[in-house]
Amino acid sequence: MLILYDGTTSVCAIKVRITLIEKGLDFESRNIDLRKGEQFSSDYLRLNPNAVVPTLVDGENIVLESSIIMQYLDDLIAEKPLLPESPQFRATVRMWLKRIDDFVHPATGILTHATAFRPSFLQKSKRQQKAHLDKIPDIARRQRQEAVYQDGLNSPIVESAVHTFEKFICDMNTVLKEHEYISGPDYTLADAAATPYINRLASLKLLEVWRERAPKVFNWYDRICSRQSFEKAVTKYLTDSDVLQFSGIDDNVAAVARRILM
Repeated sequence: MLILYDGTTSVCAIKVRITLIEKGLDFESRNIDLRKGEQFSSDYLRLNPNAVVPTLVDGENIVLESSIIMQYLDDLIAEKPLLPESPQFRATVRMWLKRIDDFVHPATGILTHATAFRPSFLQKSKRQQKAHLDKIPDIARRQRQEAVYQDGLNSPIVESAVHTFEKFICDMNTVLKEHEYISGPDYTLADAAATPYINRLASLKLLEVWRERAPKVFNWYDRICSRQSFEKAVTKYLTDSDVLQFSGIDDNVAAVARRILM
């Protein structure tokens, strides 16, 4: 049995759950409550010293990093392949995965922590805030969180994050004019990887910013939301606490993004 240590709303965990479901693989989900800091427990750090989710355990094999886990799962069984046969399209899929990891993921963290996660962080004492940040082993990630917790949407790095999504979504829109899916005619790991990030924009009340400029992305997202893997990997995993955390997003968030893009 595959064991996935994940988080209910973690974008990286979601894209792995989607892959597992699309491949028809049975797995046991072990939730790590990120808001309670369970990713910093000594037991979990022995599995994943980066203090992030997801972590896949396959017997004696421990696999880290969501994009690597996705490709590991696709290699695990030949049925329902999520990488194309064509070397060209396979390379395209991997380029999307790399782009998401290198640029889109940090941008998503910036926007999420500046909006949905900031209020609960500010309720902590200064000592608790420092203790939380000090536990984050990735210095760059720690500095990004500290910046947006301090200044919210006024942080200079928010502008960069919005422009990162502008390029990403517009490029998606361009390729979706030619194909039904991001990397070609068939659903692939690229679509699974992009799903939680576009969904996160929707949760943050930001996706509407791009409706007129990227209509093909909205058509793609509608198709994605109708897949069984979306309901099973995203919708059914949400707790009441998750819904509450994202329900308090200020309606002004979209206006801030629009001003940045003017």
